[in-house]
Formats: sequence, C-alpha cells, structure tokens
Amino acid sequence: MKKFSVYSLCCLFLFTLLLLVPSQPFAQKIELRTSAQPCLHGFPMWYAEQTGMLKDAPFTMKFMLFASGAPQTEALAADQWDIGTMGTVPTMMASMRYGYKLIGISNEEAATNDIWVRPDSPLAKAAGALPNYPEIYGNADLWRGKKILATTVSTGHYALTSTLKAMGLKDSDVNIVHMEQGQAMTAFNAGEGDILQLWAPLSYVAEAKKWVRVSSGAAAKVSIAGGIGVRKEFAEKHPDLTVAWLTIYMNILEDMKANPDKYIKPLLDYFNNYCGLELTEDMVKLEFKYRPLYTVPEQITEMETPSMLPASLRGVAEFMLSQGRIREKEFDKYVKQNFYIDSSFMKKVAQERAKK
Repeated sequence: MKKFSVYSLCCLFLFTLLLLVPSQPFAQKIELRTSAQPCLHGFPMWYAEQTGMLKDAPFTMKFMLFASGAPQTEALAADQWDIGTMGTVPTMMASMRYGYKLIGISNEEAATNDIWVRPDSPLAKAAGALPNYPEIYGNADLWRGKKILATTVSTGHYALTSTLKAMGLKDSDVNIVHMEQGQAMTAFNAGEGDILQLWAPLSYVAEAKKWVRVSSGAAAKVSIAGGIGVRKEFAEKHPDLTVAWLTIYMNILEDMKANPDKYIKPLLDYFNNYCGLELTEDMVKLEFKYRPLYTVPEQITEMETPSMLPASLRGVAEFMLSQGRIREKEFDKYVKQNFYIDSSFMKKVAQERAKK
C-alpha cells in the first residue's frame, strides 16, 4: 500500500509539472505579402486564393492591390510586400534601387501598352505615314506639341517614348501630363488632352468607345515583358516559400495559356468585382489575344538567352537613362548584375515537377 502511494505521488508530481510547462504552439505558416495590379498578371494568385488552391500551401497570403507600378515600388521600399508582379519599368527601378529579383515573366505586354486618340483627331486619319513603322499613325509634324495624358515612369511611358523616337521626337517635343490610368481615362473621355496612353485592360474600354489606337510598344518595335519578382531579403531567407509561390503562379499561368476560355469569367470577376473596373466578356477575351504567356521551359529560355529578356531590359534601362530617371552608374550596375534576372527559382519549379 505504501509502495503504491509513493508511485501515485510520483505520477501526480509529474502530471503537475506537465501542466505547468507552457504548451508549444504548432508552427505557424509565414504570411507571404503578394503585390498586384488590376491587370492580367495580378490575377493568378487572386484566383488561387478564391478557389482554395492555397489551402495546402506552406504559407498564408495577404493580397495587396496597387493602381500602378510607382506606388507599388514605393511600398516595396517601405518593406510592405514580399513578392508579386509589376510592369517592366517599375521592376527595373525596384531592382536597381532595392536589389529586387526578377524571377519570371508574367506576360509580354508590348501590344497592350498603347496610345489612343479620338476618331476626329488628324492622327486617326494618318495611318501608314512611317514606312518603317506601319502600325504607328502620323508623323513628327502631327505629334509635335500635342498634349498627352500618360502614366509616367511606366511601361506605357516607355511605349510612348519609343513611339516618339521612331519619328525622331523626344518627350520634350510634346506636352506629357502625368495621370494614373483611371484618372487619365476619365479626363480624356471628358475632352481633356489630344492623346491618351493606356494599358490593358483599359485599352479594351478605349477600343469599345471606338477611339483609335495610333501606336503601342509593339508598333514601336520594342519588347515589354511584365515581371514576376521577389524582395531580395525574402528570397534569401525563404527560398523554398518563393519556389512554392512561383509554382502555384505558374500552374495557373500555364493553364490560362492552354485553356483561355476557362478563365474568361473568373478574370472578369477579378477585374469588375475586385478591382472595380467595368469590362465585358468580349473585352476580357482580348487579354488572351494580345498578351502572350510563357510556360516554365519558355521562361527559362527567355531569362537565360541574352538576345531575349536581357536585351529587352537593356532597352528599358536605356530609356530610363535618356529620361534622366537613372544615373549612368546605376545603368552600368544594372547591366553588370544581368538586370537582376534570377532564373534559379524557375529552374527549381521545373526540377520539382520532374520528380513527380
């Protein structure tokens, strides 16, 4: 009896100790702050969240929407997001200033960074004025001095400057007024300005209004690759999470490329109900017509072939240098760092797929 009592006391003592020791919580998933715009390239991770694809992901996600690349880059500098998608120009600026890693191409958007006029504009009737640039309307005399509503320091601005360059003009030869896209659309619709710079999906609204497209990045013969990127510190600290995020993004992007009709309604929902736009199904269908998407193998080829993505980024950097937006020293470092392209994460996605 005495022996049993001692044993019981020992058990009670151990049980009491266990109660006093704080329980260890289950390891919490890291929140991955995802940055996007009301554009096609922002859709995949929003769609992943809406359809439950992130349920088994090794991270949680905070989805953050920005009007354009400039405020997006400012938020990156303030350490407000980790990974996301932007246009070429803000991607380049983020890389130069903050070491932002370019880990993929969201889409080729040269055709959807475009320039518009009203039907009664003299430019609308001046197709084919430049033999070497048949898709650009007008000539230097018709463009010079025009008031252009544009979102500056953007891929659209790059398309505009490239258009002017094709005619032997500079930004200083026209009157560029900075406005964010929605503001510019509203102002132009109310009669302000002579020319309007847009990018998709607002380009499709312009088309529906019967405005006339007088140029684009593609018309000016430049490549404009949308960037998938990650904050340097996050990528170095959490490479596995970066690959996990990129895998989900690429799974959806490749399915969008293979089965575009499947994504018309979800993309319309993203644009209208989440981003606050007013598009139609016919407009959304144009996204798949004008924006080439790349598979994982195609991405790796684009990133590692000097004449492809690196050449495209050099062109953008030269544009920013000519604008006085970056210094020669920054340009040289950007080129030396191979434009901060890092294909290792996309390669890891391919390697993980090969194991399955």
